[in-house]
Amino acid sequence: MINIYLKGKYKVETSVDINAPVEQVWAVIGDFTNVAWAPSVTASHPIGRADLGVGAGRHCALQGFGEIDEYITQWSEGQGFVYNVSPLGPLNNGHSSWWIEKVGENSRVNIVLSYDLRFGLFGRLLHALVMRKKLKGSLPQTASAIKTRVEGLSFSAANAA
Repeated sequence: MINIYLKGKYKVETSVDINAPVEQVWAVIGDFTNVAWAPSVTASHPIGRADLGVGAGRHCALQGFGEIDEYITQWSEGQGFVYNVSPLGPLNNGHSSWWIEKVGENSRVNIVLSYDLRFGLFGRLLHALVMRKKLKGSLPQTASAIKTRVEGLSFSAANAA
């Protein structure tokens, strides 16, 4: 796994093995502004001046969470990226990294979300009672959705051949 340091006192992470080569996985996650496959994203659109790479951004409406803006701060074509996440509820200074590694003929996607808390005691309480559980549940669901999306595309392409 690529080791990227993300600022933030709190961290949630997950990974998923995908039965497809790195290039096919990158075709899905590297299309940063297109996150229609993500289960908690109800709407999204590009923001900012760049479409891909450092500076590219997206605005997302998240079911059960609210709305966020995300901007890429690190980009490694075909391998992964890091982006900042705007404040949401008690979460502040959010950063997320998405990296693909080759595992035999297949791939593994490693996802990390780091963040701090705001709103003092109220924020820590909200985090402990609600947000942490939501994050720990939604990140693996997102990883599973990537797997389903990529493997579904791979299956469709194999059947078309």
